[in-house]
Amino acid sequence: MKTEEYIAKVMPGGHLSIPEKVAKGLDLEPHTRVRVIIEKLEQERENHVLSYEAKRKALAIKEFITDMGPEDLSERFREKYK
Repeated sequence: MKTEEYIAKVMPGGHLSIPEKVAKGLDLEPHTRVRVIIEKLEQERENHVLSYEAKRKALAIKEFITDMGPEDLSERFREKYK
């Protein structure tokens, strides 16, 4: 399943727009059904939102570190993510 994440503003009437780049990337056509997950951003966080790819990589690193345990963390980490 392809996914995209972007910041949108709620328009009058409660509508959300989809950027053309996102629509093309997901091969969306008029009347295509999509799943929408909404998270309200706080004003100060708006400029610090990570992209989907950055979140995915950060979670992979976190999982890798958690699975490793304390033994020789720095060497294994450097080897996997150099």
